[in-house]
This record gives sequence, structure tokens and C-alpha cells, in this order.
Amino acid sequence: MPNKDQNSDRLDRPHALWRVEQDLQAANPDLDFYLVGQAHYGQAGFAFIEVYGIDDQASRRRIRKEAGERLARLGFAVELIDNKDVFHVTAIPPDEGTT
Repeated sequence: MPNKDQNSDRLDRPHALWRVEQDLQAANPDLDFYLVGQAHYGQAGFAFIEVYGIDDQASRRRIRKEAGERLARLGFAVELIDNKDVFHVTAIPPDEGTT
């Protein structure tokens, strides 16, 4: 059974991803993209961040790197663990999903 911290992390991840997505979109108005996270079952943080909408590989990698750095500063490390299942995390504004 997940502990309280794991449940809290699972609920906070979509909001943190949304915040980072909004910040990066504002800092890069010339790019039209969105972020989707992958997270390991039973682990805090994220496994990987996917960037959709950017065809240019260098730009996509830059945004992914910046997203990972910003998420880490918010307390959500991005670390892929081999052979561990993941689930998708979509960005959700903080006022949604709190009913």
C-alpha cells in the first residue's frame, strides 16, 4: 500500500508538470509544444519527460533538459530506472483535479 508521501507525490506531479510547461511555453513563445511525463510505479518524481509538437531535435532536447531541471528544483527528480514499468502523467492546472 502506498504511503502518504507517495500519494501526495502522485497527486502533485501533474500540477508541477503543468507549472513547468507553462513557464517554458512563456519563455519560448515561438515554439508550440506540450509536455507529458512518465513516472515509475511506486517511485517519486518522474522517469522521463516527453516533448510533443517540436520537430527540431535540438529544440526538443533543450526543452526536455530545461523541464527536467525545473522539475528537479520543484522537488521532482527525473530519473529513468531500467526495467521498471511507467505510467503517463499529463499536465493539469492546480485548480483542476482537486474535488
